[in-house]
Amino acid sequence: MPSAPQRFIEAWIDASLGFVFCVILPIPLYAPAGPFAKDFGPTEFTIVATAIAYAIVWYCGRRLDAFPGATLQGNMGYVAPIAVLTYAVIAALLLLLRLDYSRFQLFGSGILTVLWMAMAAQLRARYMIRNYAVIPRTSIATMPELQACRWLDFDEVQRRQTRVDAIVADLSVELPDGQIEALADAAIAGVPVLDRRYIVETLTGRTPLGGLTPNEFGSLLPSRQYLVVRRLIEIVLTVAVLPLLAVVLAIVAVWVRCDSAGPVFFVQSRVGRRGAVFRMFKFRTMYHGAGGPSFTAAADPRVTRAGRFLRRCRLDELPQMFNVLRGDMSWVGPRPEALSLEKGYVRDIQHFALRGIVRPGVTGWAQINQGYAHDPDAMRSKLEYDLYYLKHCSLWLDLVIVLRTFAVVFRGTGAR
Repeated sequence: MPSAPQRFIEAWIDASLGFVFCVILPIPLYAPAGPFAKDFGPTEFTIVATAIAYAIVWYCGRRLDAFPGATLQGNMGYVAPIAVLTYAVIAALLLLLRLDYSRFQLFGSGILTVLWMAMAAQLRARYMIRNYAVIPRTSIATMPELQACRWLDFDEVQRRQTRVDAIVADLSVELPDGQIEALADAAIAGVPVLDRRYIVETLTGRTPLGGLTPNEFGSLLPSRQYLVVRRLIEIVLTVAVLPLLAVVLAIVAVWVRCDSAGPVFFVQSRVGRRGAVFRMFKFRTMYHGAGGPSFTAAADPRVTRAGRFLRRCRLDELPQMFNVLRGDMSWVGPRPEALSLEKGYVRDIQHFALRGIVRPGVTGWAQINQGYAHDPDAMRSKLEYDLYYLKHCSLWLDLVIVLRTFAVVFRGTGAR
């Protein structure tokens, strides 16, 4: 069985063509005499600065694009903030060092980089289709329907000698000896052999509950170095933006108080890391004294006029910054459930308590991919997203979640 061309070649072509488009081609516009001919001057500083900036933006963009659920709009949401920050920092460094450079070329290169990254992502999504040979044949029906993937029958691929990127095998079922030998031969020939659960998890961003064994519990534990570094970053960034957020908090607090009678804040017991119970703060978005269930229904009449706007823009969650500073929560993590609901979910949904391995978050992987959930089926799906986050949590994934959260808030989707 022949293997498809190595995909790392595509990354090198993307990087090289982007470098030519964003850094090399604009040089004649601002350096007609030719660079590096004499002394190292403003032209040469500009070329080096744009090359470094492009490399940083391209690398970060590809790392963030590797996570499931990326779209063209999402790619622009990743690349544009990173490009603005990168080129601004480099321009500030050149200014501090008092080095002369072409501002037209530097910031023009930033615009070209954003355009190139968006165009390259669109081309990859449309034309870079992966072929996967699936074994056994019955597993094809269970594979996710994705535009970038084509699921082929393993026996048909063998017969036609079709090039494939990998073989997807359902290792939870007993395969015939002949097929196991064929898998071994394919691995020897350089074709990757992947477990079906692994590829489904990689492509959908969800860790399937079916088949999750105690042997995999260890993979859900994040490294201590990551937890320490993330905690330091959270504290520094939260303290840094505290003056700005304090102004927003004050304005929202006055609005909530004037909109309806009752306290400004809503305080509720939630379940956090390792089952610890803490008091979570939110702006009150319902009429004071309104009864009813602990969850919010669609078009819930208990929600105030101000509350509808705050929920749609997620501004009601801002007081949780104090929970972050206290160490009850993180900015990113599984969403904490109310104490009254948590007990039922742990009883009825297998492995639900595993969400308590890390601190709960103001936003999370499940929130940006699924949104609000309450019924058992939706909560099982939410748990699969949370387990994926636990298995793959990193600063890169946290950055993806933060950037996608801004997009969700801007669109106002998934709020109740």
